[in-house]
Amino acid sequence: MTGRIRVVRKTTEVIDGRRQQAASVFYQCWCEVQSLSTSEKYTALQTGIEDTIVFKVRNCRKMEEIRLNLKEFHAEYKGREFKIYDASPMYINNGFVLLKCRAAS
Repeated sequence: MTGRIRVVRKTTEVIDGRRQQAASVFYQCWCEVQSLSTSEKYTALQTGIEDTIVFKVRNCRKMEEIRLNLKEFHAEYKGREFKIYDASPMYINNGFVLLKCRAAS
């Protein structure tokens, strides 16, 4: 299943002595939705992360920046927000990155 994913960057700015969070769209791209592998699925169920999803996206410079700063970014897919907890290149084809996300509460 394919679709459009938006990666949003959350930044914190200090305005008049108070911290304010600002969110801006960092990157939009096409993705292929995949499921977790069997061992990852069991691990996710044991740790209580039930709403997990894997997005397969093309590798680029922006994906490299996302991989280095995971805490600043979250993904939006079909109006739902997902927290990115892992961004790893595929072992077989280095041209793609797997974004592993869980649904934000």
